[in-house]
Amino acid sequence: MGIIEMASNYLVSIAATAALSWLLTGFATRYSVRAGLVDRPGERHSHHEPTPRGGGAGLVLAMVVATIGLAAGQLPTAWNACIVPGAVAIALLGWWDDHRPLGVGLRFVVQLAVSLYLLGCAASVGWLAGAWSGVVALVFILWMTNLYNFMDGSNGMAGLQGVYAGCALAWLFVEAGDASAALLAALLAAACAGFLPWNLGRARVFMGDVGSLFLGFGYGAVLVYGTGSGALGLPVALMLMGVFLADGTLTLASRVIRGERWYNAHRQHLYQRMIAHGWSHFRVAVLYQALNLLLVLPGIWVAVRFPALAWPVAIGMALFLGLGWFLMSRKFGVLAQAG
Repeated sequence: MGIIEMASNYLVSIAATAALSWLLTGFATRYSVRAGLVDRPGERHSHHEPTPRGGGAGLVLAMVVATIGLAAGQLPTAWNACIVPGAVAIALLGWWDDHRPLGVGLRFVVQLAVSLYLLGCAASVGWLAGAWSGVVALVFILWMTNLYNFMDGSNGMAGLQGVYAGCALAWLFVEAGDASAALLAALLAAACAGFLPWNLGRARVFMGDVGSLFLGFGYGAVLVYGTGSGALGLPVALMLMGVFLADGTLTLASRVIRGERWYNAHRQHLYQRMIAHGWSHFRVAVLYQALNLLLVLPGIWVAVRFPALAWPVAIGMALFLGLGWFLMSRKFGVLAQAG
């Protein structure tokens, strides 16, 4: 297959995945309304109108169709063999949780099981080696799975992050010469882009756990694949989700320090506090993506072009994001609701 033909096939698959995600999100929204899956305003939510949840099922189904149909045979073997089984299981867990909230223990057991399967599969095919690498990868995937879920509390936040991360990864995999992984990343971005018209601005549906857990696990796994295959340096992989990692990790740490039940639903993330103080959902989402585009991506570009500077840039970025989170947190304060 020539380069032009391959590029044409890729573009068709990407466009079809975006369109299918948009269409299936509409069906998922109608189902959620009929099934009574509605989030109502409350002290643990940042919205003011009853809104159906579970629309992320549309983007999950679009990725499944892309995997077995639209882009069959064109994606990395690691995606089909190692990542998809766990990602689908995680999505089903989220779908169940959207219908009937599950206990923390059961959620963790399932997440641990699918993460261990992923890492065992990765070791068997050779893109993950060493006990310490496995432990670090396990912690990272578990945290990414839950982090994405925690950060899905504002209209457009999770969807826009998915578009950004997929596009950035596609570029990085092209730079590394891994065309199949670049297509996979682009398909993930397309699935998120198809979901966004339903959620950006005045949301008609929320992603729900079915979508956010799938994306967290999926992107975490793709980042582990990228570092294990040598396509991504570790500092680049950590920087890519740096904005989400900073807010999610520092919020969790602050809740632990204050003696709160860190695993309970809350509105203490910085983006949620900004909304509570009058910022619109759209303004907050734009701010977070502006940081990605104006800070994170240039840092990644420097790390890719000048590998010797990768870790200094990553550490400097982490310090900058941490300081920014601290100063903004002092400005907006801690909301009265906690627990």
